[in-house]
Amino acid sequence: MNRHFFFTNFCFIAFLILILQSCSSLRPDTKPTLDKQALHRSKEAQSFNKHITAAKGTAWATLETGTKHEKFKIAWGVVFPNKIRMTLLVSANPVETIIATGEKITFISHTGRHSRNTYHSKDPDMEKYIHVPIKMSEMILILLGRFPVKDFDDAWFSPGDTSLSTTVLKQKWRGAKQYIHFNDKKNIDRLLLEDYTGQLIYKAVIKAYKKFGSDNIPAKLEIQDINNRKLTLEITNFIANPTIKESLFQLTEDG
Repeated sequence: MNRHFFFTNFCFIAFLILILQSCSSLRPDTKPTLDKQALHRSKEAQSFNKHITAAKGTAWATLETGTKHEKFKIAWGVVFPNKIRMTLLVSANPVETIIATGEKITFISHTGRHSRNTYHSKDPDMEKYIHVPIKMSEMILILLGRFPVKDFDDAWFSPGDTSLSTTVLKQKWRGAKQYIHFNDKKNIDRLLLEDYTGQLIYKAVIKAYKKFGSDNIPAKLEIQDINNRKLTLEITNFIANPTIKESLFQLTEDG
């Protein structure tokens, strides 16, 4: 019985390895010299504004889902990699506050719409809350003036792209794939994230950059999923690396 169990598991693992190897072989044949260039450009995108590890700011946020069209003023304080306090306002009145600490996420209604809700999650998916499938860690990077570039260990230029304007990023043994598009000025103007089937998870389009002090920030972005649900952020004020006390992410009894 033990031998049969061992043999069955061995065959199953071997089968998985073959499947993974066949998936990894889908990578196109590319020139090593261009791959080095693509890797360097992608690393630069990942490290863009890396010196910004905390930020405070305000923005207009518009959510369009086909049945809803809502516009909020938002104010936030964030600390890399996983802490955020963000308040949504309507007509200058607070409506909702979201606090994430890297261990849990809490929602507080200032209008009595719901009781205080807390969920344990290191990196919650925000689709349930804002209807756009973006991770909290990715939202934090955006509010830091950075790009939500996933970890990767392989990069190449998109096949057939003679302008070398799009890099493809992938991490070995993982199905998700990311695309970064650079405009004529070598600035990033679009990021796309696909799942292992090649289906779009979301695309982020950078409509405009803006200088805040010495930092050039992606100040207007549109994040859209395959169902055309869209979140537009237009940053109106941004302070890089302010002093943010830990108490900002802690709740008192009265919230």
